[in-house]
Amino acid sequence: MSNDISSPRTTPNISTYIDSFWERLIRHQPTDTGTLIGVPRAYLVPSADAHRPLFQELYYWDSFFMALGLVGTSREWLILDIVENMAHLIERFGFIPNGTRYYFTSRSQPPFFTRMVDLALTVLKARSDPGTTEFLKRMTNLAVREHEGCWLGEKHPHERRKYRGLSRYHDINYSHFLASCESGWDHSPRCDGANPLAEAGRWLDFLPVCLNSILHVRETDLAAWHAELGNSSGAEFWKGSAEERANVMSELFWSPEEEFFLDFDWKAERRDPLPSLAGFYPLWAGWATKDQAAKIVGRWLPKFLQPGGMVTTLEPCASRQWAFPNGWAPLQWIVAAGLDRFGYAKEANEIRRRWCETCRREFALRGTLSEKYNVVEPEDHAEEGLYGMVEGFGWTNAVYVDFMRKLDGGG
Repeated sequence: MSNDISSPRTTPNISTYIDSFWERLIRHQPTDTGTLIGVPRAYLVPSADAHRPLFQELYYWDSFFMALGLVGTSREWLILDIVENMAHLIERFGFIPNGTRYYFTSRSQPPFFTRMVDLALTVLKARSDPGTTEFLKRMTNLAVREHEGCWLGEKHPHERRKYRGLSRYHDINYSHFLASCESGWDHSPRCDGANPLAEAGRWLDFLPVCLNSILHVRETDLAAWHAELGNSSGAEFWKGSAEERANVMSELFWSPEEEFFLDFDWKAERRDPLPSLAGFYPLWAGWATKDQAAKIVGRWLPKFLQPGGMVTTLEPCASRQWAFPNGWAPLQWIVAAGLDRFGYAKEANEIRRRWCETCRREFALRGTLSEKYNVVEPEDHAEEGLYGMVEGFGWTNAVYVDFMRKLDGGG
């Protein structure tokens, strides 16, 4: 399969567009300026929409998904630079904020730091860089600092670990609305609990399956890194932490009746009835069982898979963009990676194929790519949510590149 498949609904120029668009997203701001927090090296911003100049700073989880499109390209040096910027933020603040603005330091975002470091390690090891071991030591120490101080924090300002060792999304202001922003799913009907009409849900009262799956991955990464550095006691500690988390998550998040993973209301001690693509994170993280994965693929994958890709939730929610009928690049990637991990390569590639076709269709019509799409009726508009439609979007570009690379490679 070629990156430039032509049909009446596609264009041969999308790959060229994406490749040239990276230059429009690169920024370098080494000093603080107004609300903007300076970082020492170059980084990527999510958007270069001339009509709606939003998202003009470094973002935490956006950076990981954008980095996926840089692997193996002439710009993979940016992966190292972004990791160094993230390291700088941990050294300065003790954690990586939502974005590099002072008003974002009240919260973080889905914590993909160890996954970013892993991408950087791939680059360094491919170069046989003599500083790889020292880099790994430094990043391991910083990852532990962020993990323990922020994501396992139990008191102000990082009161995230709340119930049986599992963590919630949080904000220093104890705002449900801003905690939902930390989730990256701003905004969604998840975590509404007993009040589906609530403006911002009850995010502080929920243990999200996505967050705790990411924390499991971090603990697994930390175990592997300590082992690579020859620290067997550290490796055993983090391996044990990951296993303990997996045991509790399986008990709290897995619904035997629904045969799916659901967010957990720790105050009411019950699962949220709303299924969402967050329920696929345990497959990506690797802590789901083969039986659980099989049940999800058999029962839920057909419900979420739409003509244009994976839909975020199964029911619409007015004015909330992380919901039906929208699909988002990072969630397509998480689901496909999880399916691959459990041996469902055919299903994973079908998601990739449908999502890439959605991107090509929109590009043929508009000459740009957007942050989200209507995957239920791809010819129709997406739910705009609070922020509207933002064009030229980094993670859409990058996931398209990554997906096409895997489709071209046959896996």
